[in-house]
This record gives sequence, C-alpha cells and structure tokens, in this order.
Amino acid sequence: MALIILMKINDRIIGGLTILGGLGVIAGTLEFREIPGQQFGSAFFPRILGVALILTGFVQTVTGANGALFQVNEILKGRSGLQVLAALAAIVIWVIISPALGFILTTACLIAALAMLAEGRLWPSIATGVVMSFILFFVFGKLLRVPLSYGLIESVLT
Repeated sequence: MALIILMKINDRIIGGLTILGGLGVIAGTLEFREIPGQQFGSAFFPRILGVALILTGFVQTVTGANGALFQVNEILKGRSGLQVLAALAAIVIWVIISPALGFILTTACLIAALAMLAEGRLWPSIATGVVMSFILFFVFGKLLRVPLSYGLIESVLT
C-alpha cells in the first residue's frame, strides 16, 4: 500500500510563489554572458521560462480556489516535515554559501547532508554528493556555459 502525503496549499499562494519564481529566474539572467557566434545568448531560454512562470502564476492567482490558504496533513508534522524544511533550507544555504565556497564544494556538501537526512549511510551519501556536484558542474558550467560560483576546486579544474 502506497503512503500518500497530503499538504494542501491554496492555488493563490502557489500562484504568487510562481510569479516570484519567474521574476527570480529573469533577474538571475540579467548578468548572463553572451555566447560568441550565437544569435541567442545563454539567458534566452531561462527568460522564456521566467515569463512562462509569471503567466502561469498569474492564471493560478486569478483562478485560485477560495477557502483555507494552508492545511498540513499530520504526517508532515514529524520527520517528513523536517526533511521538507531541510530541502528548502538547503536552497537558501546554497545561495548564501556558494559564492564563498564555490559551486562544487557547496553542492557536494548539501547533497550529502540531504542524503544523510533521508537516512542514507555516510559514505554513499558523500560519494553521491561529490559525483553529482561534478556532473552538475560539467553539464551546467562547461556544456551549457551557465555562470556558476567559482571556488578553489573550480579554479583547479579550469
């Protein structure tokens, strides 16, 4: 039998957060560098995504259901709730710490910490964090040329 975790958030709140997310995506692309020889720069598709998020959020906000803004199922009040909060906190921590430590080190530490919080074992969690951070760095930083925070590890790799 599958365990279903329900958390009900009113569409108006989700729509507002989606609009903020779209604005954040667009704001984040303002300093993206242009790709030499390309008609569209690295910010083109993220900006399309940002506009789509804003439009979707607007529709959700306007057509949002009336009623309670937020309802939490009992299961999210225990360890599962802590895991959800940890995932959200990891995003905020990454934004704050990655400029100082660099993309790879920050990402590796946070992935490993989240894996261990999800009851993963120590060494597999660390290995997952390290491998995933290198894969993400090479896919986004090298192949897609997304500007990432550089630290000690990244300066050795470039």
